[in-house]
Parts: sequence; structure tokens; C-alpha cells
Amino acid sequence: MRRYRIFEPPGAEGRTEGARFLRDGFRPFAVVLPSLWLLGHCLYLPAVAVFLVDILVMVAAPGDDLPAAALLSLLLGLGVALEGSSLVARRLMRLGWRDAGAVWARDAIDAELLYFAGETSDVTQQETLVDRSGGSRSPLRPGQSLFDLRSA
Repeated sequence: MRRYRIFEPPGAEGRTEGARFLRDGFRPFAVVLPSLWLLGHCLYLPAVAVFLVDILVMVAAPGDDLPAAALLSLLLGLGVALEGSSLVARRLMRLGWRDAGAVWARDAIDAELLYFAGETSDVTQQETLVDRSGGSRSPLRPGQSLFDLRSA
């Protein structure tokens, strides 16, 4: 199952046919060609920045240190592959699209079906939950994590 974030176009009220479903997660194509992946999603400034950094890494590497330059380029692509969907989401928010929530689905078709059935998890509509100690916690956090534990 994958998480799909749902964005509704500016001025849309309620469920709309123009909603965009953005899959969160790793993008394998972005590892190999991060600049082209960014250009394909209309992220022009990050695409130019990644391209220039990639060229700078290749030019700055001495002739005998080409594997290190290739590794740095691969790490740059890995960063784009991991954070690419967040960049696309931020771009949509900047353009006025509304974050309508998220669904867990097998593919985009199932995500669309869940969206129109009203099964989205909207952060603003969820109530706070009460944990065992009686305090409230965010519905997005499942419970205590390693950082929440206090040493005795």
C-alpha cells in the first residue's frame, strides 16, 4: 500500500474531478536523471540547481577520482528521489492548490475511488486522541517513540 496525497485545484469546493493524486515515496527514475525528473514535474529552479551541482561535481573531480564524483552525483539523485514528491507538493501549495488529505491505496485508481468515497484522512478534521496517561496526542503519531521515553 502506498500513501497518496490529494490536492484540489484553487477555488474548488468539495470533491472535484480536477483533484491531483501525488504518490509519496521513492522515485527510481529520479536517482538516475534527477534534473530531467524535476523538469518533468515543472520544478525548473531545483532542476537547474541540481544540474549545476552535478556539473560542478564532475568538473571539480580530478581525473583519477571519477568514482567519487559519480558517487556524489548518485547521492544527489538519491536526495531528489526521496524528497521529490515533497518538492512537487510544495509547488502545488504555492500555486494555490489545497491539500485535501491523504489515502492509503494500492495505486492511483484506488486512491481516486477512496477520495470520491470520502475515505481521506484530513488532518484538520481529525480530533485529538487521548493516550494511556490521560494526555492528548496528535492523531498522526501512533504513540510513544524512542525520543518520547524518559529515563528513570
